[in-house]
Amino acid sequence: MHSILEYQSGRRSFIMKIWLSKNSEIPIRDQLVTQITLGIASSDLRAGDKLPSTREMARRFAIHPNTVSAAYQALAEQHLIEFRKGSGCYVSKTPDDAAHTKTIEQLISRFVLDGAALGFGIKELSERLGRLAANGRRSYLIVESNEQLREILIAEVQDGTGCVAEGVSFEEFDVDGVGENVSVVALFDEKQKLSELVAAGIDCIFLEANSVPAKLQGQERPLENELVAVASAWEGFLTLSKLFLVAAGVHPEAIIIRPTAEPDWQRGIETASLIICDAVTAKFVDGDSRVRIFRIASESSISELKKRAGINHTADEV
Repeated sequence: MHSILEYQSGRRSFIMKIWLSKNSEIPIRDQLVTQITLGIASSDLRAGDKLPSTREMARRFAIHPNTVSAAYQALAEQHLIEFRKGSGCYVSKTPDDAAHTKTIEQLISRFVLDGAALGFGIKELSERLGRLAANGRRSYLIVESNEQLREILIAEVQDGTGCVAEGVSFEEFDVDGVGENVSVVALFDEKQKLSELVAAGIDCIFLEANSVPAKLQGQERPLENELVAVASAWEGFLTLSKLFLVAAGVHPEAIIIRPTAEPDWQRGIETASLIICDAVTAKFVDGDSRVRIFRIASESSISELKKRAGINHTADEV
């Protein structure tokens, strides 16, 4: 069962797409938490957006209000949403965004003033800054503690930008080891952990997650007698893929889950009409027309990485 909620939040009208399956072994509460989290990660839901009330969500999906309330509470504990007394539930705002913008403006102002004092005009400074941008961001350091997810993000960044990308866990991350030609990259929900790096002047880029509804739009649904294989080394990828396939109407028994850490993970996938996998796993089944790659990082985030590196060409999309 799925529904499209068109909702008004202040002056902005936004659409939130939710898929729920009451026949899945995944609890409804967890389905709600996962999909709202992805909505925030992909900017389908923006900071300050007001979410539908508990009663409205329960009525729309014919579920118990306590289930919605529990999902909202779990999101609030993760600081993804916040409750405002007498007003409702809202997507949390990031407190350091304004300060970050102000810091950038101060740096630009100082650059222009110092250049003018040395006799350089605005046009010349702008051209020089553009050349620095084109040559100064040649590699990326992916900070992510989950090894499997880190490998996927490295592959996506390298495939999308053509630049060198390496990875490190938060536990092993060393601020002093970040070179001047390196941009630190992490997922959006790690911004709080890395906020001190921004303040220290280190270039940080936070990836937004792909919008699952947008990815599913226009895709043909498999026939009832067709099998769908999902393959990845990251357990989170396997869980999310199964959740959305079931919610889209694919029977759980028609889904073949294959963790690639297992030596015989390719067993049985030859019977599948569709293979859904991540950017790393795709390299093991290269050339197979059944393969559909779901990328974790959004297209807009990869475009931002290319922009920082001064890359103007568009990488081939799968």
